[in-house]
Amino acid sequence: MVRRQLRPKPLLDEPSLRSFLVGHGVKPVHMSKIWRHMLANPDCPLDEIPGIPDRIRLPLKEEFTFLTSTVATTLESEIDGTIKLLVRLQDGGEIECVLIHHTGEAEDPAARQADRCGQRDTLCVSSQVGCRLGCTFCATGTMGLQGNLWAGEIQEQLVHARRLRPVSNIVFMGMGEPLENYEGVVNAIRGLVDVQRFGVAPSSITVSTVGIVNNMRRFMDDLPKIKLAISLHAPTQELREQIVPIGKTFKLEALMEVLDEYAARNSKGMVMVSYVLLAGVNDTDECAQQLCELVKGRPVIVNLIPYNPFEENVYRYETPTDERVDEFLKVLSEADIRVFQRRHHGRDIGAACGQLAKLGRQAPVRDIENFTLEKERAPQAPARGPTASSRADRPRVSTSGGLHRTALVA
Repeated sequence: MVRRQLRPKPLLDEPSLRSFLVGHGVKPVHMSKIWRHMLANPDCPLDEIPGIPDRIRLPLKEEFTFLTSTVATTLESEIDGTIKLLVRLQDGGEIECVLIHHTGEAEDPAARQADRCGQRDTLCVSSQVGCRLGCTFCATGTMGLQGNLWAGEIQEQLVHARRLRPVSNIVFMGMGEPLENYEGVVNAIRGLVDVQRFGVAPSSITVSTVGIVNNMRRFMDDLPKIKLAISLHAPTQELREQIVPIGKTFKLEALMEVLDEYAARNSKGMVMVSYVLLAGVNDTDECAQQLCELVKGRPVIVNLIPYNPFEENVYRYETPTDERVDEFLKVLSEADIRVFQRRHHGRDIGAACGQLAKLGRQAPVRDIENFTLEKERAPQAPARGPTASSRADRPRVSTSGGLHRTALVA
């Protein structure tokens, strides 16, 4: 697609700044000096940065700005302190990012792994304005793809978030499919881990993908220390095509092959597999058994996410009951599959998994991972079992086998 035009350009965008310096006959080594100074002194005019050649001062000020985006609105959860930020882009586009607050409470009844439950904040960033993939359970897809974010714009989300709280981890699980904006995301991550800029530990960054197989392989070569997570959502090829249309292009068999390749390269790590539970669609005992067969023997942690509904969902998906979620989790756990149910962070402000949208609009809050495509009529949905129109935010765990954890450690 056509690249979004920004002027002035984001100073944190390495490809743009490198091209600028080379074009003015200045060594790129000056980039680190520029970034260090501006991150420490964000209000400094660009033509007053110390130690840079005089001949680039005025052109640098004319062509770049430290931040191209602004925070238009913030909402903080009264439940757990999670903060959602509406970020307005230079060209008028809007994205959201979320500071997911982990309270530090041990959620397992027996307080297992309590030593790992310290307070921390994980930043969930967006990589695109909208999305073109049209997963049937997510409202962001109704926006269509309005454009890819520049690498600098992705990094600016961390600048905005750090002004509110320290950030421990970063997950690319916000608006958009990260591996559809491959160059932007890879360049952004290189900036995030650069000690001259943000110095984020590579092991603290996770990129979630619906399964863009060719770019997953590129990613493993380009950024081998960054974690990948897979949005699966169905245990069979036929069902996945119905829920995740891109599955018609990237087959389940090919996706599992690249998962195995990734696991082989990361012998000490586990692969996060996300699975949104849709009542009567993919939450049956049969689906649970099929999922066991699919991931058995693979180093995965299955992350169960009960569906967060939204009004515009033409597929009329519903949230499974607490009991159905427990039964699904139990099937996996008893098969020795490591599994947990994701805790809802910031659900009261529409910041839980699948709830990123456009704050301040009159339209109902849209979900990030809960995509849908606008259609003239709702497709026929499979027969469904009992559902819950409203759910408590209490965490739940299986009582046998598996991983007795429900909080996502991104």
